[in-house]
Amino acid sequence: MKKLPSFILLLTLVLNGNLLFGQKSNLPKPPEGKKWVKIEAVSDEFNGKQLDSKKWIPYHPYWTGRNSTHTPSNVSVDNGNLQLKSTLRNGTSDVKAETVTAACVTSKKRSCYYGYYEAKIKCSNISMTSAFWFQGNYSEIDVIENLGAPSKPERDGVKDTMMINTHYFKKGWDNDLNTPIKYKMPKPAGSTYHVYAVWWKDANTCIIYLNGKKVSEVELRGPFKEKQYLFFDTEVFTWQGWPTKESLLDDSKNTMLVDWVRGWKLVNN
Repeated sequence: MKKLPSFILLLTLVLNGNLLFGQKSNLPKPPEGKKWVKIEAVSDEFNGKQLDSKKWIPYHPYWTGRNSTHTPSNVSVDNGNLQLKSTLRNGTSDVKAETVTAACVTSKKRSCYYGYYEAKIKCSNISMTSAFWFQGNYSEIDVIENLGAPSKPERDGVKDTMMINTHYFKKGWDNDLNTPIKYKMPKPAGSTYHVYAVWWKDANTCIIYLNGKKVSEVELRGPFKEKQYLFFDTEVFTWQGWPTKESLLDDSKNTMLVDWVRGWKLVNN
């Protein structure tokens, strides 16, 4: 068989969606008769200088945040990353719910459904979550709700733990059915980039991946049969400890970085 020139091989890989800007997607093997096709509406390499308003909004459409306030000015795109900063309001020094500002980026539409979703993320290195998640009217998939540096000493082990969950709350949050999962990571979440992914297979099953490795197969606690928003956000989990003033004002620690995000769906060959 004649060997293809390297530039033709590279072009073929790009067109097939297997390699983008040198970054490989670890797509699971598709079922017989199916293939993966990229979902452009929730795929972004963040190589520009501003958020793509055709795909994203810099806030949460119906929530202001937990023990902090999602603030659009804390969202930026620079150096090939989506940046979500957590900090203090100007002129304030006390750390409390009213003074901590957080960040959220949301898909323009509630359009995510069964498929494979992945993001390359470096979590902030403070006592606030860096989250990659999905939510509809009654169902939620938390691929990660990681903390780079929980401030409570007894929670130190969380910094290298992948915090995963799903929620089914069709009868309200007081009757939430969830599936909390903890997975020990090879390196702390705030020390380097990791690729986090979920294969939302069907109404009853999600498979979670870390750096291309399957870490958990989740049996959902109710049928997930609705489209969901895709979110990246930061917030305060008080049970992990409040972030310190110093960490909130340290730009080398207080920002969640998303190198890229990609969505894929299965179609017939």
